[in-house]
Amino acid sequence: MEIFINGNKIDYVMENEQSLGEVLGSVESECERAGMTIVGISVDGRAVSAAELDGLFPAKPESVGKIELQTLDGKAVQSMLRDLGTGFTECVAPLLDVPVQLQTGKESAVMETINTFSMRLEDLYRLLPLLPITGMEPGQPVFASRPLADIPGVLSPVLEELLEALKNRDTILVGDLSEYELAPKIEELGNVLSAI
Repeated sequence: MEIFINGNKIDYVMENEQSLGEVLGSVESECERAGMTIVGISVDGRAVSAAELDGLFPAKPESVGKIELQTLDGKAVQSMLRDLGTGFTECVAPLLDVPVQLQTGKESAVMETINTFSMRLEDLYRLLPLLPITGMEPGQPVFASRPLADIPGVLSPVLEELLEALKNRDTILVGDLSEYELAPKIEELGNVLSAI
């Protein structure tokens, strides 16, 4: 069995591993010691989803020809967070413009703004569990006087209210939430992330 990490073949010598799960566990431990986390797995050229891993773990190592792992290290995660900071900063002006767009019948532009913001927020939520490998102090950076990892708790009330307003077609509330609640928080978030 050959094992590749980020396209580079590694020298892996099996000792007492009886299953693919034990092999992957051993490799994962080494990655963690090196400050990396596994973010993607392919077995014999086929990408394996997180849901499929449990079924793969009992397989015998000799039943697999090639394992390819994709990893991220702390510096890559920090870089991705900074890029998201720039992206969030770019969302502020369109969020501030939502009330005017609603008054002038540009609902599609409003939906595009909210969709762009939502995709960036989804990307951020995927990165939050990786904060520990960045080497930053636990609880740092701080957003809205809370650790960045708490961002879902900070934004969820506003987002739930925004979704309800969108569902009820309450354009005044959508505009107010976008301009006075969401835009300032997203501006702060963009600044915090960009400074990482």
